[in-house]
Amino acid sequence: MSPKAKALFILLAGFLFCGAATSDAEVVDRILVVVNDEVVTQGEVDKILTPVYEQYQKAYNGAEFIQMFGNARRNVLARIVHDKLLLSEAKKRKVEVEDKDVEAKIDELRHRFVNEKEFEQALLRENMPLSKLAKRHKERLMIDHLIDTELRRKVSVSPNEVLQYYSSHTEDFKDPQKAKVQSILIRVDENRTEEHALRQARYILSRLREGCDFGSMAKEYSDGPYADSEGDMGWVKEGELMSRINDLVFGLDKNKTSCILKTNVGFHIFKVEEKMDARTVKFAKAKNHVEQILFSKKLEEKLKTWIEELKKDAYIAFR
Repeated sequence: MSPKAKALFILLAGFLFCGAATSDAEVVDRILVVVNDEVVTQGEVDKILTPVYEQYQKAYNGAEFIQMFGNARRNVLARIVHDKLLLSEAKKRKVEVEDKDVEAKIDELRHRFVNEKEFEQALLRENMPLSKLAKRHKERLMIDHLIDTELRRKVSVSPNEVLQYYSSHTEDFKDPQKAKVQSILIRVDENRTEEHALRQARYILSRLREGCDFGSMAKEYSDGPYADSEGDMGWVKEGELMSRINDLVFGLDKNKTSCILKTNVGFHIFKVEEKMDARTVKFAKAKNHVEQILFSKKLEEKLKTWIEELKKDAYIAFR
């Protein structure tokens, strides 16, 4: 399975919080929480946390890892409990979902894979029978329909609110300075000493100053990820690059080449082809985005309040 398809499958299948256990392995899965007639199992939580665990292992160590992963687990468990509450309420209100809508969701996922065989193999690897995937999508749609009916349709954002938000958050609507950048990297590794790499970088820089084409030199000599595209990094925003590289690149004028910069991977040379000044996005262009921000905030607040109300009348037992 392609990395893109795998990531998509994990997102849509592994992170659907409201699926009930169906396989033999899951029947004996440890129950962590009972929410009315719904259950939260260890398997559900583990499935969501597996990629988080792997990511945090790379980013944190020791006590910091324990604290960060513990926070992630608590957040995931709380989110699942909230979804179970909403699912329970949807069932109580007899929220209906049409089979065609469930099929559309599955087809949407299926089309992210190269072919049907790859899709079926992914389901098999994830111990996810098609019937179970359909059940999860149906339950997710039930929750969405419930939120639509009870909350989303009742949320509104006035033009005045939009204008006030834009006026008080002008910094959020500034596009930073941009530069169209080319780069050359000469790596230091087991096959090339630092002295050898620096000598190579100096040779390349001298050729560039003599008038050699940067793209051709990048394609011939660069060890960087952009070598095949003649060193073209495309447009980058100020602040996106490592601070030392950012300062060097955005200190250059258009059509200027940098000096040699050393980092932990080797020696870099950059060229700025074009530059765009920072600018503020006008209200007319930002309006829809602001409306979405305010709508999402209002919906989130209403949902949080409603979940707390549902908790008062719910049976929630942690095992």
